[in-house]
Amino acid sequence: MIYAEKLSFGFPQKELFHEINFTLEHDRHCVLIGSNGTGKTTLTDLIYQRDKYLYEGKLTYDDVGRIGYVSQFVTRESNQESTVFDYLSEDFINLQHEIEDICAQMGESDDLDALMDRYQSLLEESDSLDADNYEINIHRQLKLAALEEKSSLALSKLSGGELKLVQIIRQILRRSDLLIMDEPDVFLDFENLIALRELINAYRGTLLVVTHNRYLLSHCFDKIWHLENADLQEFDGSFAQYNLSRL
Repeated sequence: MIYAEKLSFGFPQKELFHEINFTLEHDRHCVLIGSNGTGKTTLTDLIYQRDKYLYEGKLTYDDVGRIGYVSQFVTRESNQESTVFDYLSEDFINLQHEIEDICAQMGESDDLDALMDRYQSLLEESDSLDADNYEINIHRQLKLAALEEKSSLALSKLSGGELKLVQIIRQILRRSDLLIMDEPDVFLDFENLIALRELINAYRGTLLVVTHNRYLLSHCFDKIWHLENADLQEFDGSFAQYNLSRL
């Protein structure tokens, strides 16, 4: 899916990584670990939006379309009085409205070819998102996160940890080809942390997660990237297996 060969990046005062190599295959749940200040957030951001970086080496994406991103920070949404369910439904409702609008235009437009192309593109997107079953999928994710009873609650009534989980669920529902999460456990209490573990382990897709949390490290990942001293070590296996390999 993603391949890096002799990838280097840094600042005049510090080189963050030097000629590192890595792969991230489809459907792997990869964790990026390392000491503070080693460049973990920079590396994930570079993968997320490589066009804004002047790096050296090769970074190749094979069959990667959408990349989702979850920041370590909780951001209060502008529509705070929207319910949790309505917030999670927003992408699907907007998609439905756009499809309906295209259908309405077809009866009046002379440029049917362009409209048909757009219509087909929207149908493919709807299919990729399983949009016909979005209500079922939302309730399934909320149940996993132990938030099903919060579905009719306004976003403004959620705790910071609950809102963070809802924002993660929204990204999960978007079914990105790669979902990057930068320290999603920050500010979560243990109950929310268990919910995050359930969301991660149920996710059917490719994940790249930055975390220091020992609980998540022990329960969630099957691939380890360890960034330290401008070098990256790559290990296929669990965090426990990785630690044993270093003895």
